[in-house]
Amino acid sequence: MRSSPFHPARHAAISLGLLSLIHWSQAADFSYSGFATATAGKVIGGTQHDNVNDYHCPCFIADYGQGALYGPHWSVGQESKVGLQGTYKLTPTLSATGQVVGRGVNGVKTDLEWAYLSYELTPSWTLQAGRKRLPLYFYSEFQDVGYAFYWTRLPTDLYGWEIVNYNGANATYRGNWGGWAAKSNVFAGGENTKNNRYSTIYYASPQDVSWKNIMGADLELTRDWLTLRFNYITSNVQQWDKTDGVRTQVTPAPDRNRSAERQHIYGAALNIDYNDWLFRSEYSVFDRSSYSYRSRAYMMAAGYHLGDFTPMLTVSRYGEHNSFTPDAVQADKGVSLSLRYDINTNSDIKIQLDHFKDLSGPDTAPGFVGSSKLISVSYDTVF
Repeated sequence: MRSSPFHPARHAAISLGLLSLIHWSQAADFSYSGFATATAGKVIGGTQHDNVNDYHCPCFIADYGQGALYGPHWSVGQESKVGLQGTYKLTPTLSATGQVVGRGVNGVKTDLEWAYLSYELTPSWTLQAGRKRLPLYFYSEFQDVGYAFYWTRLPTDLYGWEIVNYNGANATYRGNWGGWAAKSNVFAGGENTKNNRYSTIYYASPQDVSWKNIMGADLELTRDWLTLRFNYITSNVQQWDKTDGVRTQVTPAPDRNRSAERQHIYGAALNIDYNDWLFRSEYSVFDRSSYSYRSRAYMMAAGYHLGDFTPMLTVSRYGEHNSFTPDAVQADKGVSLSLRYDINTNSDIKIQLDHFKDLSGPDTAPGFVGSSKLISVSYDTVF
């Protein structure tokens, strides 16, 4: 999804080369880490049709942001990935960080996910500028790191949108508020994508998507076994269709007589880790009322630690409202059963069964993507 003026593949190679040189010349000031996930999945039942861009379904959308989709045959490339992150400390208060991620979806692609400078203004305040992950959701910052969560993949009814990264600046605060560990982030920037990967699910022709004038803030509060998070983001939205190589603006519509549409994004999360019990929940609203669109999504999950095993049950739902085309909206719900086994302190194996029910409007018959069941297995590691 993140084709951009950064030219990710080229810059990823450059970044790796620079980080290697830094590592050799200034090893004491350089630190690095990495992660990898290998996932195999197969649809084992569902609606048979060719409704999604001529995909031969039954099929299951595993990652909207990357355009990853499973069919009735085993696939190991849709969600498999490897990432490397390095940080070079320029001074005691100034550092540079870069991260590249290689993905197997639709052939191996390499993306520059992070490239930013950090300046520690005070022990509580940090200023950053460059390329970062857009904090749309609770897990956004580490959604590529499979070891960081209990699912094979993050709930797809909630996670996944057109834009995942942004180029800009942010200020982060960390402190203690009467026994609550507080972390807050204020940010601004923008992102332009060419041949947007998310849009390959919805459109037969390539799409360019831009979010400009992004502004937002989030607040995370943690105390004992409870974590709360709240966020708000607003931006301008533009989209162009490139049928037969001709670039035509579709958002805003030509008759709207404006350069961009405005969107507002709201979100909240509540997570609990109490003894061996865990609970995860999140709610998100995308409000594009300026062109008569609004979506709501949520997920709730409960699990229990049994030694090195963690079984978990998750329910999720997504729904849209569009007064222009009320019978052509997407809606669905999902139920998943997952089991994680921790091999050691830096790797795990997971197995997950997803039951996806398509509830989309009658004009999308036989549903947007159709109902399906998916079985998937993954191996995650961090280093």
